[in-house]
Amino acid sequence: MPIRAVIFDLDGTITQPYFDFDAIREEIGLKRDSGPVLEALQDMTAQQRQRAERILHEHEERAVVASMLNPGARETLATLRERGISIGVLTRNLKRNAEAVATRHDLSFDAVVGREDGPAKPDAFGVRHLCRHFGVDPSETLLVGDYLFDLLCARSAGAIPVLIDSPLQDGDFAEHADFQIQRLSEVLDIIDARNQENGSAEGEHTPCTEH
Repeated sequence: MPIRAVIFDLDGTITQPYFDFDAIREEIGLKRDSGPVLEALQDMTAQQRQRAERILHEHEERAVVASMLNPGARETLATLRERGISIGVLTRNLKRNAEAVATRHDLSFDAVVGREDGPAKPDAFGVRHLCRHFGVDPSETLLVGDYLFDLLCARSAGAIPVLIDSPLQDGDFAEHADFQIQRLSEVLDIIDARNQENGSAEGEHTPCTEH
């Protein structure tokens, strides 16, 4: 099947990596190696969680102001739009922050799913939700991200996981990806190769009508 939609992570994918999660955990009062912040919030008392969310929101709002696009992001999104390929953003951030990044950098997303919309990555909810919204099958969808949760989310939903290299990656995530890229523009190469393969496969099965 040809690629009909591309879903992007936000920080570290469309924008350059910004968050220092060890520092955020430390400020909240968690151990630096205590795991993902959102999951840690679930084990807190209401008062602890309120304080932790305030700290997290402050970091996220600063990230919007400081955000810089990854090389090729604007051009890649523009080319996808020209080709009629749906563009989604799936983030563990709040939807409003993703939309603020889009406004700040004059980008256009067709749909955004944030953590307030449903279970966050690595749950497959966001991919399935966006695919339904776009009217595409997950198998026709690339999910591009820089972290393990992006890849697990894609795999669980039946989408195609694409890992973009990031200087902040602290694990070997490549084994969970179908493709590994260094620049966002390489997404277009993946799409071209996939569509060419599909065209060739169709051609191989086209019956000959000459006698």
